[in-house]
Amino acid sequence: MEFTKSLGVREILVDSGRVELELDANESHWSTAERLHGGVLFSALDTALGRAVVSTLPEGRGCATLECKINFFRPVVRGLLKIVAEVVRKTRHTAYTEGSIFDDQERLIARASATFFLTETRTTTERERV
Repeated sequence: MEFTKSLGVREILVDSGRVELELDANESHWSTAERLHGGVLFSALDTALGRAVVSTLPEGRGCATLECKINFFRPVVRGLLKIVAEVVRKTRHTAYTEGSIFDDQERLIARASATFFLTETRTTTERERV
């Protein structure tokens, strides 16, 4: 099973350079502090950002995260989260993206920016190691 599906992340919209995902946050996503683990938020944003990049590429091409920075603004215990990501700038070899997570009251939960390396193939097994 794909990792993000096991988290419960659902695809809502995929457009050229823009992606929207949803996640029903619940106790299965908690840290020991009884709130949503930051790694769940990070994974959801990294997924959305990467899918935004892939949506701009020809069929069969892919990308890999080079770097990602996230800021957390408020804790989440449970509820429906909306993850929005877009490609800001793309060159021949890299893409720069930005994305945000909002709660069901449209409050900003987290924001991230990331740079992706554009690959000739989608999966690692299809390409030579760099």
